[in-house]
Amino acid sequence: MSNTARRVCYLWGYAILFFVSCTMTSQKESPAWGSGNIVLKILTIKTKQGVAVDDKYFYAISNTIIIKCDKETGKVIATWQADRKEKAYEHFMHLNSGTVVEGRLYCAHSRYSVDPNYCTVEIWNVEKEGLEHEETIRMPRKHGSLTWIDRDSDNSWWMCYAVYGKKRNKNTKLVKYQYRDKKFIEVESCFFPEEVVANWGDMSCSGGSWGPNGYLYTTGHDHSRAYVLEVDKNNKLSYVRTETDVGFFGQGIAWDRFSNKPVLWGIDKNKDISLTLIPEKKTEP
Repeated sequence: MSNTARRVCYLWGYAILFFVSCTMTSQKESPAWGSGNIVLKILTIKTKQGVAVDDKYFYAISNTIIIKCDKETGKVIATWQADRKEKAYEHFMHLNSGTVVEGRLYCAHSRYSVDPNYCTVEIWNVEKEGLEHEETIRMPRKHGSLTWIDRDSDNSWWMCYAVYGKKRNKNTKLVKYQYRDKKFIEVESCFFPEEVVANWGDMSCSGGSWGPNGYLYTTGHDHSRAYVLEVDKNNKLSYVRTETDVGFFGQGIAWDRFSNKPVLWGIDKNKDISLTLIPEKKTEP
């Protein structure tokens, strides 16, 4: 790693990237059940906003920096930083969470709080050991601040647009897209359940990732909880349960779709945290 990259890494506050091993649960289970989670493992790397993961690497995402690391050792493989003096990158301000799909890292980005409705999807080629920015896709200025992006098992794309403030964050919206010809085409949208919004405080939904059981796992800004949701028969977000003591504190999360077991990654940018096993849920009597 170059001296420049080392200096870049040094500037950012420590967070813990971790992953959560989770046994698969049936969608027929009762939604209200406790957690009983177990600490597993931590990896120390400097990041602020979220994490993405593929088969060999994880990606520590900060406002204008991405650090690519080996999944097993945590060794830094590559570092990318937006040079805001260049026209192509002058808009970079607030990268959030990301997801890796078919050799590309897709990151949610906004210019919150300077221009909250200025949102883009930023795309990097991450094949092999590379980390090369390829494209910026501007999103319509109508929903809010883009905080996370993910693709589900039927190849539909989902993006969350946050609205902040205790009286306004109920307007945070989840939007479904189809991705064709390098364009995201809006299909439908929905709001978050009251049970989840009530826990955001003044903030909003900071992270989200589709789990192996077909549920959507979401996070707030700084609580050690994951809110588990599903899209019901009326195409609305329905509350399933809350996973507590999950080992991360809000921000961007990512299910590891390449591991032998269902594994969830997340960050804590404030203090050392633990890797958490989420045991199989039992059906309530």
